[in-house]
Amino acid sequence: MPNPSEKDETLPDWSPALGHRTVTHAAITRFGELTGDYAQMHFDRDFGPAQGMGGTIAHGLLSAAWSIGALALHAPERLALGEPDAALVGYRVRFARMVFIDDLFSLRWRAANDAAMDGLPGSGLLNTAFEVVNQRGEVVTAGAVSVCRGRAGEDRGLASADAPLDTRLAPSRPAPQPLHADEMVEFGPRGEGFGRTVTEADLVAWSDFTGALDPATLDAEFARTGLFTRPIAPPLWVFCRAFGDYLRDLLRVEMPSSGFAGHLGDAFRVVAPVHPGDTLTTRHRPVSYVPSRSRPGMGIVEFALQVVNQHDVIVQEGRVQMMMTARPQPPAR
Repeated sequence: MPNPSEKDETLPDWSPALGHRTVTHAAITRFGELTGDYAQMHFDRDFGPAQGMGGTIAHGLLSAAWSIGALALHAPERLALGEPDAALVGYRVRFARMVFIDDLFSLRWRAANDAAMDGLPGSGLLNTAFEVVNQRGEVVTAGAVSVCRGRAGEDRGLASADAPLDTRLAPSRPAPQPLHADEMVEFGPRGEGFGRTVTEADLVAWSDFTGALDPATLDAEFARTGLFTRPIAPPLWVFCRAFGDYLRDLLRVEMPSSGFAGHLGDAFRVVAPVHPGDTLTTRHRPVSYVPSRSRPGMGIVEFALQVVNQHDVIVQEGRVQMMMTARPQPPAR
C-alpha cells in the first residue's frame, strides 16, 4: 500500500484541523460493539502497560471511522454527500502511531491526484488525502478516500472484483507452534466467518457514532433517487465488520511471546452495494510476507479479505497489513 502522506508539491496545502474528538473508554467499547473487534489490547486496561505500551490502546480503525465522520461533518463536498449519483468506492489508511485513552483526534485534508486503491474506475473519481493528528501535532493516521461521481456505465462506477478468494488450508504438514510471521502465508488462519445480516439499526448506530451522516444511508427517499434505489450500508462499516471477523480467527492462533500483532494499515474497494437485509460473510487468508526493514526480527504479513452476500456476490475486497514476530534466524557463519 502506498504511503498517503508522502509529500507531493503539486497538491494543495492541508486544510486547518477539524473534527476534534477525544478518545474515551466509552468510545472504544462502542467501537468494539459496532465492529466485533474485541481484541484484548483495547479492552484490558492492564494489557498495554504490561507490554510496555504506556496505556490502553484505541483501535486503529477507530481513527479511520472518525476520519470519515469528520469529512462528512466539516467537508461533505469531499464525499459528494447529497449527490444521488455518487458513491464511496475506495479507502486506504496507514497507522503511524498508537493512540491511547484521552488522546485527541483532529483531521486535516487536501485534494489528491491518486485513487485510494488500485482496481477503481479510471475516471470520475474525487480523491481526498487526509491525516489524523493528536494533541501534540503528531500524525497518528494517514489515508485517502475515493468517491465516484456520476453514473459510469453498467458497473455504476464501482470496482471490479478479483477471483473468489481460495480459503482452503494448503499445508500438508502440521503447523509450527507458536506461529511466526514468516510462516503465516503457509500456515496462518484462513476461512470464512459466520454470516451477519445487516439491519437498519446497524446503519443508524454507525452513522451516529462516526458522524458520517450520509443521506444515501439514512434517507430512504433520497436513496430511492440514487444509484442503488434504496439505502446502503456505509462501506467503512462493512470493512470494519470484516476486519473483526478476520481478527477473531487470527487471535486464536498461538504466536510468540504475548501474541501481539501490530496493525499497520488497510485498504478496500467497493464492488457492489450492501443493503439492510443482506447477509454478509467474510473470507480471509494470508497472502504475502516481507521482513521488516525498520524492525529487525519482525515481518509484515498481508491478509486478503473478501466480503460476500447471501447470493455469493463479492461486495467488497480489502487488504490488511500486520507487523508480527518472525522466526529467529541462525547467526551467519
